[in-house]
Amino acid sequence: MKEIERKILEIDKRKLFSRIKTLKPRPRKIFEGKVTIRYFDFPDGRIRKKRDLLRLRVISPKGAKPFTELVYKTYLGIKKGCKYFDELEFPIPGSQDFERLTKFFAQLGLKKTVEYEKKRTLYAQGKVHFEIDEHPKIPAFLEIEAPSPQHIEKAIRQLGLENHEQTAESIGELLKRKYPKISLNGLKF
Repeated sequence: MKEIERKILEIDKRKLFSRIKTLKPRPRKIFEGKVTIRYFDFPDGRIRKKRDLLRLRVISPKGAKPFTELVYKTYLGIKKGCKYFDELEFPIPGSQDFERLTKFFAQLGLKKTVEYEKKRTLYAQGKVHFEIDEHPKIPAFLEIEAPSPQHIEKAIRQLGLENHEQTAESIGELLKRKYPKISLNGLKF
């Protein structure tokens, strides 16, 4: 599946939640909870060198059972201020497989390169997703995923966020640029 995304930085969560609720058709909240993320790579860094991503995460929705998700993202570049990936995603019921898959990757010769946590609230309006991410020590941001940069631009205008800083950077790149004293690896609540 192709993923097209852009981050809108340093948002006011309360104002954003209020604005999202005024959109027509009204987006529906489809997730709220904590996410624990691990990235993996070969010792020679071949996945990172291609700007691809092998990610394993435990998704823990409020009031529901956690589950594991395995994702490989193939980097396709940046166009019109949006990052493009081809994404293969495998949801796995339960959270016990998170540790088992970590051991499995080690047996294959992969190493864990990064581990961190975030809180996420996700709204969907058709094929447009509004992901409000909170990480320790940095201001919250909105990531919009949509079928095209035009859909993202429209959503930004509808939410009144045109004057906010926008980026196609990964969370790691964002931290290095804006918050260089904060390391993504080990960032936990």
